[in-house]
Amino acid sequence: MEDYIKTIGFKNINSRKDVHQLIKSIIHSPDRKKYFQLNTNEAIYCYEKDFGNKIGMTVLEIVDNNGTHILDSYFPYVYGMNCLYNDNIEVERITGKENYAGICDENNLGIPLIFHINNPIDYLNIVYHPMKGKINCINLSGISTKGIIILPIKENEQERIKERQGNEWRSQMIEAARAGSQEAIERLTLDDMDTYNMVTSRSRKEDIFTIVTSYFMPYSVECDKYSVLGTITDSRIISNKVTGESMYYISMECNSIEIDFVISRENLLGEPAVGRRFKGNIWLQGEVESI
Repeated sequence: MEDYIKTIGFKNINSRKDVHQLIKSIIHSPDRKKYFQLNTNEAIYCYEKDFGNKIGMTVLEIVDNNGTHILDSYFPYVYGMNCLYNDNIEVERITGKENYAGICDENNLGIPLIFHINNPIDYLNIVYHPMKGKINCINLSGISTKGIIILPIKENEQERIKERQGNEWRSQMIEAARAGSQEAIERLTLDDMDTYNMVTSRSRKEDIFTIVTSYFMPYSVECDKYSVLGTITDSRIISNKVTGESMYYISMECNSIEIDFVISRENLLGEPAVGRRFKGNIWLQGEVESI
């Protein structure tokens, strides 16, 4: 977790003592304080502190009826600006903590999308409210500790249209396959074989990143970590208002999914100009909503 805290502008965090000093300062003067009554004996308190535009840190505490405070967890966050609508979002509690992971199937990726929920109190208030709501929107974001910039692939408008149509067709086939269509399963299998043969043939004489335009795949044993390659749609420099350290806030399109994330300037090799591609690893986060 310390590596991600450093990414949002705290490079001098080098020990548990440093982390706990930061936690104490957040609890003492949060920008937002929320709570949810877990049971008759305990409540969870959430302290949020913004350290700059789109970045901050959350601390969660369990408080019992005797006034005993127990640190539950803490994590840095990034605000995302693009809503991904999905009507089938499931949520699971991370073992031993009042942290939650969101899970949904996303046809554009072909794999379950798993992300850390940045607003657990809002989630609890939605699903346990007397007028129980339904989580159906995610504002995806992320934190990257290392990445490189790759030049874009030259494409004309006809190729871009063909790629979008191919993505739409594949999304429809995946949906049909999930519904039990044998024909859709067979067509997806043939399409995967054709793609594999094409990539294998071209890779003998071309660099792999001139063939593969983007990818989104699991990274490490932690389910919300991903290795990604995507096209940069926006990039700006933001700063931590406490330390003055600066970082990139990048918007990226990856397999038709929009993700906003931060990465420290010294951990990014290359200049993140619009149109270029980002390749790296991301801790995927998201704020869930009911709309």
